[in-house]
Amino acid sequence: MAILIVDDSDIVRDVVKQALNLYGYKDTLEARDGVEALEKVKKDSSRIELYVFDVNMPNMDGITLVGEVRKIDRSTPIIMLTTETDKDKMIKAKNFGATGWIIKPFDAPRFIKVVEMFLKKT
Repeated sequence: MAILIVDDSDIVRDVVKQALNLYGYKDTLEARDGVEALEKVKKDSSRIELYVFDVNMPNMDGITLVGEVRKIDRSTPIIMLTTETDKDKMIKAKNFGATGWIIKPFDAPRFIKVVEMFLKKT
């Protein structure tokens, strides 16, 4: 089972992937924006057990992506990992189906605690 990391920053995707790897979550997929992510979801949704989305991305933002993913996958947890602190955006993301919100920069142990709230390590 995989975790899909979606962020337009290569560095952020690498940091998230490294944090996940450190804690035993080695199967990850990556996308640079919502459009690329949605294609991966359409192709691989059956193997994705967690989504990690940035909010502000080109082509399709993370909140729109949440809504699109929820049309395909209604139950897999979605964590928003972003610098965005706008309460209205948080509420909109939750209403669209996001299940968690973490502010960047983040520390790995706290991030993994949130991940583990939604997953059981295999």
